[in-house]
Amino acid sequence: MIKPIQAKMLMFDLDDTLVDDGIATETAAKALFGKYRPSQADDALSHWKRALKLHYPAFLQGKLSAAEMRQARAREALQDKSLSADAAEQAFEYFMQQYIDATVLYGDTLACLDQLKQQGWRLALVSNGPEDMQQRKVRAAGLLDYFEFVLTAEAAGVAKPKAEIFQQAAQLAKLELSQCCYVGDNLVNDAQGSSAAGMSSVWLQRSKSCEPEYQPLENVNWTIASLNQLHQCIGLA
Repeated sequence: MIKPIQAKMLMFDLDDTLVDDGIATETAAKALFGKYRPSQADDALSHWKRALKLHYPAFLQGKLSAAEMRQARAREALQDKSLSADAAEQAFEYFMQQYIDATVLYGDTLACLDQLKQQGWRLALVSNGPEDMQQRKVRAAGLLDYFEFVLTAEAAGVAKPKAEIFQQAAQLAKLELSQCCYVGDNLVNDAQGSSAAGMSSVWLQRSKSCEPEYQPLENVNWTIASLNQLHQCIGLA
């Protein structure tokens, strides 16, 4: 029988792990285009995703500041390169407020976190999202009190799957990497990235319907389909 992961702290991804980023993004994109580009509202999500794909990696790589990234995404999404810095910031902030208002937790999130806290687990968040956006989202979702700290790629100066962000998280926790377990939905950034850095890892595949599975061959310790299954593959060290 395979023994559960033994750890002293669980670290979580945020988007599409604890909160439904897809619903919030679609709602906010439609609201943004409803205000700025009503005739293109049907294509709002595709425009927003394209802008994210074009400019967010440069932010994670340190090639764009947070402000430059926000403005570039607003101009790209709205297809208006002439937007001033102030106008682009206003458009992005409008999107952000709609996004925060539309942020919803998955149905298994609070039950999982409540159970873990009752069992004495130390918890933290490690996210590739921008500092301001993720902090606002965590507060709006009522999650802040569950975690000892929230570490973002912007604050860390490095993004998942780079080992350095997981190393910084372990240092903040005053633990060895081997004493930490990371839970997230992205195979490369979350599961394999944390595992390669030296943590145990649990890959959350919400689109799947399966029993918890031990699978070390993919550089991932466990795969689960719901946070309700997390307790089956971890143990408090």
